[in-house]
Amino acid sequence: MKKNVLFVLFGATILLTMNACKTDELDLDKELKFSKLSVEEQKASIEQNGLGLVTAMEGMQKTKAMTALTNMLEMTRGEIENAPMQRLVSDIKNGRQKAFSNFDKQMRISYIDSEVWGEYTYNFTTEEMEQVKELTNKLIINFPATASATTNTAKITITYEESTVEIPDTDKEMLPSKITFVMTVGGSEVMSANFAGKYYSDGTPKEVTQSLKMDTYEWTAKVKNDKKTASESYEFKNGKKTLLKSVAEVNGTLTEAALTDSASAGNVITDFAIFFQVMDVAVKGGTTDLKGFVTEMNAIDYDKLSNKQQTEKEAEILNKYMVCTAYFVDANRKFADVEMYAIENSYECVQWDFKQQEYVTVTETRYELAPRFILSDGSKVAVEEYVMNGFEFIKKIEDMAKDFE
Repeated sequence: MKKNVLFVLFGATILLTMNACKTDELDLDKELKFSKLSVEEQKASIEQNGLGLVTAMEGMQKTKAMTALTNMLEMTRGEIENAPMQRLVSDIKNGRQKAFSNFDKQMRISYIDSEVWGEYTYNFTTEEMEQVKELTNKLIINFPATASATTNTAKITITYEESTVEIPDTDKEMLPSKITFVMTVGGSEVMSANFAGKYYSDGTPKEVTQSLKMDTYEWTAKVKNDKKTASESYEFKNGKKTLLKSVAEVNGTLTEAALTDSASAGNVITDFAIFFQVMDVAVKGGTTDLKGFVTEMNAIDYDKLSNKQQTEKEAEILNKYMVCTAYFVDANRKFADVEMYAIENSYECVQWDFKQQEYVTVTETRYELAPRFILSDGSKVAVEEYVMNGFEFIKKIEDMAKDFE
Protein backbone atom coordinates (compact mmCIF):
# COMPACT_ATOMS: atom_id res chain seq x y z
CA MET A 1 0.00 0.00 0.00
CA LYS A 2 1.30 3.40 -0.89
CA LYS A 3 1.98 5.37 2.28
CA ASN A 4 0.54 8.85 2.53
CA VAL A 5 1.96 11.78 4.40
CA LEU A 6 -0.40 12.13 7.34
CA PHE A 7 -0.48 8.38 7.96
CA VAL A 8 3.30 8.16 8.04
CA LEU A 9 3.53 11.15 10.33
CA PHE A 10 0.76 9.94 12.63
CA GLY A 11 1.92 6.36 12.87
CA ALA A 12 5.59 7.12 13.19
CA THR A 13 5.16 9.96 15.63
CA ILE A 14 3.56 7.53 18.07
CA LEU A 15 6.96 5.87 18.22
CA LEU A 16 8.47 9.18 19.25
CA THR A 17 6.37 9.36 22.38
CA MET A 18 8.97 7.36 24.22
CA ASN A 19 11.19 10.39 23.82
CA ALA A 20 8.43 12.60 24.29
CA CYS A 21 6.40 18.40 27.40
CA LYS A 22 2.88 18.89 28.20
CA THR A 23 1.41 21.75 26.18
CA ASP A 24 -1.99 22.84 24.90
CA GLU A 25 -1.29 21.00 21.65
CA LEU A 26 -1.63 17.72 23.57
CA ASP A 27 -5.11 18.39 24.95
CA LEU A 28 -7.11 15.55 23.39
CA ASP A 29 -10.36 16.73 25.01
CA LYS A 30 -10.26 20.15 23.37
CA GLU A 31 -12.86 20.18 20.61
CA LEU A 32 -12.00 22.32 17.60
CA LYS A 33 -14.61 23.88 15.33
CA PHE A 34 -14.53 23.12 11.64
CA SER A 35 -12.84 25.53 9.26
CA LYS A 36 -15.18 27.89 7.41
CA LEU A 37 -13.19 27.33 4.21
CA SER A 38 -14.71 25.20 1.48
CA VAL A 39 -13.18 21.80 0.79
CA GLU A 40 -11.42 23.16 -2.30
CA GLU A 41 -10.11 26.17 -0.37
CA GLN A 42 -8.79 23.83 2.30
CA LYS A 43 -6.98 21.76 -0.33
CA ALA A 44 -5.43 24.91 -1.80
CA SER A 45 -4.31 26.02 1.66
CA ILE A 46 -2.68 22.65 2.35
CA GLU A 47 -0.92 22.72 -1.02
CA GLN A 48 0.42 26.24 -0.45
CA ASN A 49 1.49 25.20 3.04
CA GLY A 50 3.64 22.41 1.64
CA LEU A 51 5.17 24.55 -1.06
CA GLY A 52 6.15 27.08 1.61
CA LEU A 53 8.02 24.39 3.54
CA VAL A 54 9.92 23.28 0.46
CA THR A 55 10.90 26.89 -0.30
CA ALA A 56 12.08 27.41 3.28
CA MET A 57 14.18 24.24 3.22
CA GLU A 58 15.75 25.26 -0.08
CA GLY A 59 16.63 28.67 1.37
CA MET A 60 18.98 27.04 3.85
CA GLN A 61 21.33 26.12 1.03
CA LYS A 62 22.04 29.82 0.43
CA THR A 63 23.26 30.61 3.94
CA LYS A 64 26.87 31.62 4.67
CA ALA A 65 27.17 28.59 6.92
CA MET A 66 26.27 26.16 4.12
CA THR A 67 28.69 27.82 1.72
CA ALA A 68 31.49 27.61 4.28
CA LEU A 69 30.70 24.00 5.29
CA THR A 70 30.63 22.88 1.66
CA ASN A 71 33.98 24.52 1.02
CA MET A 72 35.47 23.06 4.21
CA LEU A 73 34.51 19.53 3.14
CA GLU A 74 36.26 20.12 -0.16
CA MET A 75 39.34 21.53 1.58
CA THR A 76 39.72 18.75 4.18
CA ARG A 77 39.00 15.82 1.84
CA GLY A 78 38.59 13.46 4.77
CA GLU A 79 41.83 14.53 6.48
CA ILE A 80 39.83 15.48 9.61
CA GLU A 81 36.83 13.78 11.17
CA ASN A 82 34.03 15.68 9.44
CA ALA A 83 31.18 13.16 9.44
CA PRO A 84 28.78 15.49 11.32
CA MET A 85 29.32 18.36 8.89
CA GLN A 86 29.22 16.05 5.88
CA ARG A 87 25.90 14.55 6.97
CA LEU A 88 24.41 17.98 7.70
CA VAL A 89 25.32 19.35 4.27
CA SER A 90 23.91 16.26 2.57
CA ASP A 91 20.66 16.35 4.56
CA ILE A 92 20.05 20.04 3.90
CA LYS A 93 20.74 19.70 0.19
CA ASN A 94 18.25 16.82 0.07
CA GLY A 95 15.65 18.62 2.19
CA ARG A 96 15.63 15.97 4.90
CA GLN A 97 13.58 16.83 7.97
CA LYS A 98 16.00 14.98 10.27
CA ALA A 99 19.00 17.17 9.35
CA PHE A 100 19.16 18.48 12.92
CA SER A 101 18.86 15.15 14.75
CA ASN A 102 21.28 13.44 12.34
CA PHE A 103 23.88 16.18 12.92
CA ASP A 104 23.41 15.96 16.66
CA LYS A 105 23.77 12.18 16.63
CA GLN A 106 26.92 12.35 14.53
CA MET A 107 28.40 14.92 16.92
CA ARG A 108 27.74 12.59 19.86
CA ILE A 109 29.27 9.46 18.31
CA SER A 110 32.06 10.83 16.13
CA TYR A 111 34.23 12.22 18.91
CA ILE A 112 34.00 9.47 21.55
CA ASP A 113 37.63 8.57 22.36
CA SER A 114 38.59 10.62 19.33
CA GLU A 115 42.21 11.20 18.32
CA VAL A 116 41.36 14.14 16.06
CA TRP A 117 41.62 16.78 18.79
CA GLY A 118 43.88 19.70 17.97
CA GLU A 119 44.04 22.86 15.88
CA TYR A 120 44.26 22.55 12.11
CA THR A 121 44.94 25.19 9.46
CA TYR A 122 44.59 24.97 5.70
CA ASN A 123 47.94 25.45 3.94
CA PHE A 124 47.42 27.21 0.61
CA THR A 125 50.85 26.11 -0.65
CA THR A 126 50.46 22.39 -0.02
CA GLU A 127 46.66 22.53 -0.35
CA GLU A 128 46.37 20.37 2.75
CA MET A 129 45.12 20.69 6.32
CA GLU A 130 48.02 20.82 8.78
CA GLN A 131 47.90 20.31 12.53
CA VAL A 132 49.46 23.31 14.24
CA LYS A 133 48.61 22.56 17.87
CA GLU A 134 47.68 19.61 20.07
CA LEU A 135 44.55 20.03 22.20
CA THR A 136 42.47 17.90 24.56
CA ASN A 137 38.75 17.41 23.76
CA LYS A 138 38.83 20.45 21.50
CA LEU A 139 38.96 20.73 17.72
CA ILE A 140 39.71 23.95 15.84
CA ILE A 141 39.63 24.11 12.03
CA ASN A 142 40.83 27.22 10.18
CA PHE A 143 39.91 27.25 6.49
CA PRO A 144 38.78 29.52 3.61
CA ALA A 145 35.04 30.21 3.74
CA THR A 146 34.70 30.30 -0.06
CA ALA A 147 36.52 28.74 -2.98
CA SER A 148 37.85 32.16 -4.03
CA ALA A 149 39.17 33.15 -0.57
CA THR A 150 42.97 33.48 -0.32
CA THR A 151 43.12 33.40 3.48
CA ASN A 152 41.53 31.27 6.20
CA THR A 153 38.45 33.40 6.75
CA ALA A 154 36.40 30.71 8.51
CA LYS A 155 36.86 28.93 11.80
CA ILE A 156 35.09 25.96 13.41
CA THR A 157 35.54 25.25 17.12
CA ILE A 158 34.22 22.07 18.70
CA THR A 159 34.48 21.25 22.41
CA TYR A 160 33.55 17.93 24.01
CA GLU A 161 32.95 16.96 27.65
CA GLU A 162 32.34 13.43 28.91
CA SER A 163 29.79 12.45 31.54
CA THR A 164 30.45 9.92 34.30
CA VAL A 165 27.94 7.44 32.83
CA GLU A 166 29.22 4.60 30.69
CA ILE A 167 27.69 3.79 27.32
CA PRO A 168 25.90 0.42 27.72
CA ASP A 169 27.74 -2.59 26.27
CA THR A 170 31.00 -0.73 25.65
CA ASP A 171 34.47 -0.92 27.14
CA LYS A 172 34.21 2.05 29.51
CA GLU A 173 33.30 4.60 26.84
CA MET A 174 31.44 7.47 28.48
CA LEU A 175 28.34 9.24 27.26
CA PRO A 176 28.85 12.94 26.37
CA SER A 177 27.61 15.53 28.85
CA LYS A 178 28.24 18.64 26.75
CA ILE A 179 29.19 19.39 23.15
CA THR A 180 29.50 22.84 21.56
CA PHE A 181 30.02 23.78 17.91
CA VAL A 182 30.70 27.34 16.72
CA MET A 183 31.56 28.49 13.21
CA THR A 184 32.60 32.04 12.35
CA VAL A 185 33.21 33.70 8.98
CA GLY A 186 35.23 36.89 9.02
CA GLY A 187 34.97 36.89 12.80
CA SER A 188 31.15 36.82 12.82
CA GLU A 189 29.25 33.77 14.06
CA VAL A 190 27.24 32.09 11.30
CA MET A 191 26.42 28.76 12.95
CA SER A 192 26.28 27.31 16.45
CA ALA A 193 25.12 24.06 18.02
CA ASN A 194 24.87 22.82 21.59
CA PHE A 195 24.16 19.49 23.25
CA ALA A 196 23.77 18.83 26.98
CA GLY A 197 22.83 15.48 28.48
CA LYS A 198 22.07 14.01 31.91
CA TYR A 199 21.58 10.26 32.32
CA TYR A 200 20.47 7.59 34.75
CA SER A 201 23.11 5.04 35.76
CA ASP A 202 21.88 2.56 33.12
CA GLY A 203 22.49 5.12 30.35
CA THR A 204 18.83 6.07 29.92
CA PRO A 205 18.46 9.82 29.24
CA LYS A 206 17.14 11.84 32.18
CA GLU A 207 17.25 15.22 30.46
CA VAL A 208 18.68 16.18 27.08
CA THR A 209 18.67 19.58 25.38
CA GLN A 210 19.81 20.25 21.83
CA SER A 211 19.98 23.30 19.59
CA LEU A 212 21.38 24.36 16.25
CA LYS A 213 21.29 27.82 14.69
CA MET A 214 22.23 28.68 11.12
CA ASP A 215 21.55 32.24 9.97
CA THR A 216 17.78 32.76 10.57
CA TYR A 217 17.12 29.02 10.88
CA GLU A 218 16.98 27.44 14.31
CA TRP A 219 16.31 23.97 15.72
CA THR A 220 15.58 23.28 19.39
CA ALA A 221 14.75 20.01 21.11
CA LYS A 222 14.32 18.77 24.66
CA VAL A 223 13.76 15.33 26.17
CA LYS A 224 12.84 14.68 29.82
CA ASN A 225 12.08 11.44 31.63
CA ASP A 226 11.40 11.20 35.38
CA LYS A 227 10.37 7.53 35.00
CA LYS A 228 6.69 8.49 35.35
CA THR A 229 6.37 10.94 32.49
CA ALA A 230 8.53 11.03 29.38
CA SER A 231 8.20 14.11 27.20
CA GLU A 232 9.74 15.43 24.03
CA SER A 233 9.52 18.75 22.22
CA TYR A 234 11.08 19.69 18.91
CA GLU A 235 10.81 22.84 16.81
CA PHE A 236 12.38 24.02 13.58
CA LYS A 237 11.89 27.72 12.78
CA ASN A 238 12.96 30.30 10.23
CA GLY A 239 12.89 33.59 12.09
CA LYS A 240 9.55 33.62 13.92
CA LYS A 241 7.89 31.21 11.48
CA THR A 242 7.48 27.62 12.67
CA LEU A 243 8.34 25.20 9.87
CA LEU A 244 8.14 21.91 11.79
CA LYS A 245 7.14 21.15 15.34
CA SER A 246 6.40 18.07 17.39
CA VAL A 247 5.34 17.70 21.01
CA ALA A 248 4.68 14.40 22.75
CA GLU A 249 4.12 12.95 26.19
CA VAL A 250 3.70 9.44 27.56
CA ASN A 251 2.75 8.52 31.14
CA GLY A 252 3.18 5.34 33.09
CA THR A 253 5.86 3.28 34.83
CA LEU A 254 8.78 4.17 32.62
CA THR A 255 11.68 2.38 34.30
CA GLU A 256 13.95 0.24 32.16
CA ALA A 257 12.94 -2.87 34.11
CA ALA A 258 9.20 -2.27 33.65
CA LEU A 259 9.52 -1.57 29.95
CA THR A 260 11.80 -4.57 29.40
CA ASP A 261 9.95 -7.13 31.51
CA SER A 262 6.35 -6.24 30.72
CA ALA A 263 4.57 -8.46 28.23
CA SER A 264 2.35 -5.59 27.08
CA ALA A 265 2.74 -1.83 26.70
CA GLY A 266 -0.70 -1.48 28.30
CA ASN A 267 0.71 -2.75 31.58
CA VAL A 268 3.25 0.06 31.95
CA ILE A 269 1.93 2.94 29.81
CA THR A 270 -1.36 4.55 30.78
CA ASP A 271 -1.78 7.22 28.10
CA PHE A 272 0.01 9.23 25.48
CA ALA A 273 -0.57 12.27 23.26
CA ILE A 274 1.27 13.55 20.23
CA PHE A 275 1.25 16.69 18.10
CA PHE A 276 2.99 17.19 14.76
CA GLN A 277 2.98 20.41 12.74
CA VAL A 278 4.17 21.22 9.22
CA MET A 279 3.93 24.97 8.67
CA ASP A 280 0.22 25.79 9.28
CA VAL A 281 -1.09 22.22 9.11
CA ALA A 282 -1.06 20.03 12.21
CA VAL A 283 -2.19 16.61 13.38
CA LYS A 284 -2.76 15.72 17.02
CA GLY A 285 -3.71 12.37 18.41
CA GLY A 286 -3.36 9.80 21.15
CA THR A 287 -5.34 7.90 23.76
CA THR A 288 -6.24 8.28 27.43
CA ASP A 289 -6.74 4.53 27.84
CA LEU A 290 -3.90 2.56 26.36
CA LYS A 291 -4.60 -0.43 28.59
CA GLY A 292 -8.15 -0.73 27.26
CA PHE A 293 -6.88 -0.44 23.70
CA VAL A 294 -4.22 -3.12 24.15
CA THR A 295 -6.65 -5.43 25.97
CA GLU A 296 -9.18 -5.31 23.14
CA MET A 297 -6.53 -5.70 20.46
CA ASN A 298 -5.11 -8.76 22.24
CA ALA A 299 -8.61 -10.24 22.49
CA ILE A 300 -9.06 -10.45 18.71
CA ASP A 301 -9.36 -14.10 17.69
CA TYR A 302 -7.40 -14.00 14.47
CA ASP A 303 -7.87 -17.72 13.83
CA LYS A 304 -11.63 -17.31 13.45
CA LEU A 305 -11.60 -14.20 11.31
CA SER A 306 -10.78 -13.58 7.67
CA ASN A 307 -8.11 -11.03 6.78
CA LYS A 308 -10.84 -8.50 5.99
CA GLN A 309 -12.63 -9.12 9.30
CA GLN A 310 -9.36 -8.88 11.23
CA THR A 311 -8.51 -5.52 9.68
CA GLU A 312 -12.02 -4.15 10.18
CA LYS A 313 -11.90 -5.19 13.85
CA GLU A 314 -8.52 -3.49 14.33
CA ALA A 315 -9.90 -0.30 12.75
CA GLU A 316 -12.95 -0.44 15.01
CA ILE A 317 -10.79 -0.67 18.15
CA LEU A 318 -8.40 2.04 16.96
CA ASN A 319 -11.28 4.43 16.32
CA LYS A 320 -12.79 3.61 19.72
CA TYR A 321 -9.67 4.42 21.73
CA MET A 322 -7.59 6.76 19.57
CA VAL A 323 -8.30 10.44 18.90
CA CYS A 324 -6.83 12.06 15.80
CA THR A 325 -7.59 15.51 14.38
CA ALA A 326 -6.12 17.42 11.42
CA TYR A 327 -6.34 21.19 11.61
CA PHE A 328 -5.00 24.62 10.61
CA VAL A 329 -2.82 26.04 13.38
CA ASP A 330 -3.21 29.80 12.84
CA ALA A 331 -7.01 29.65 12.59
CA ASN A 332 -7.17 26.91 15.28
CA ARG A 333 -9.88 25.17 13.24
CA LYS A 334 -9.93 21.60 12.08
CA PHE A 335 -10.46 20.57 8.50
CA ALA A 336 -11.04 16.93 9.36
CA ASP A 337 -11.23 14.25 11.99
CA VAL A 338 -9.17 11.19 11.14
CA GLU A 339 -10.31 7.59 11.40
CA MET A 340 -8.86 4.25 10.32
CA TYR A 341 -10.58 1.83 7.96
CA ALA A 342 -9.86 -1.36 6.03
CA ILE A 343 -8.68 -0.91 2.47
CA GLU A 344 -8.26 -3.62 -0.15
CA ASN A 345 -4.90 -3.92 -1.88
CA SER A 346 -3.60 -6.33 -4.48
CA TYR A 347 -0.04 -7.57 -4.76
CA GLU A 348 1.75 -9.61 -7.39
CA CYS A 349 4.11 -12.29 -6.14
CA VAL A 350 6.05 -15.19 -7.63
CA GLN A 351 5.21 -18.72 -6.40
CA TRP A 352 6.29 -22.20 -7.35
CA ASP A 353 3.54 -24.10 -9.16
CA PHE A 354 4.02 -27.79 -8.35
CA LYS A 355 1.59 -28.88 -11.06
CA GLN A 356 3.31 -26.90 -13.82
CA GLN A 357 6.74 -27.32 -12.20
CA GLU A 358 7.61 -23.69 -12.73
CA TYR A 359 7.42 -20.29 -11.08
CA VAL A 360 4.26 -18.37 -11.83
CA THR A 361 3.07 -14.86 -11.01
CA VAL A 362 -0.07 -14.73 -8.90
CA THR A 363 -2.12 -11.85 -7.53
CA GLU A 364 -2.94 -11.78 -3.84
CA THR A 365 -5.55 -9.53 -2.26
CA ARG A 366 -5.18 -8.36 1.33
CA TYR A 367 -6.89 -5.81 3.54
CA GLU A 368 -4.81 -3.26 5.40
CA LEU A 369 -5.37 -0.29 7.69
CA ALA A 370 -5.49 3.17 6.14
CA PRO A 371 -6.56 6.61 7.38
CA ARG A 372 -9.38 8.71 6.00
CA PHE A 373 -10.77 12.14 6.71
CA ILE A 374 -14.25 12.83 8.05
CA LEU A 375 -15.04 16.27 6.62
CA SER A 376 -17.32 19.01 7.94
CA ASP A 377 -20.29 17.72 5.90
CA GLY A 378 -19.87 14.23 7.34
CA SER A 379 -18.46 12.78 4.13
CA LYS A 380 -15.49 10.45 4.30
CA VAL A 381 -12.55 10.60 1.93
CA ALA A 382 -9.24 8.77 1.81
CA VAL A 383 -6.35 10.95 2.87
CA GLU A 384 -4.60 10.33 -0.45
CA GLU A 385 -7.60 11.54 -2.42
CA TYR A 386 -7.83 14.70 -0.35
CA VAL A 387 -4.27 15.91 -0.14
CA MET A 388 -2.19 13.85 -2.55
CA ASN A 389 -3.47 14.10 -6.10
CA GLY A 390 -1.75 16.74 -8.18
CA PHE A 391 0.07 18.42 -5.32
CA GLU A 392 3.60 19.31 -6.35
CA PHE A 393 4.98 19.35 -2.83
CA ILE A 394 3.94 15.79 -1.89
CA LYS A 395 7.09 14.08 -3.16
CA LYS A 396 9.23 16.43 -1.09
CA ILE A 397 7.09 15.96 2.01
CA GLU A 398 7.11 12.18 1.56
CA ASP A 399 10.91 12.20 1.44
CA MET A 400 10.98 14.15 4.70
CA ALA A 401 8.40 11.87 6.30
CA LYS A 402 10.48 8.79 5.45
CA ASP A 403 13.02 9.98 7.99
CA PHE A 404 10.54 9.10 10.72
CA GLU A 405 10.37 5.46 9.72
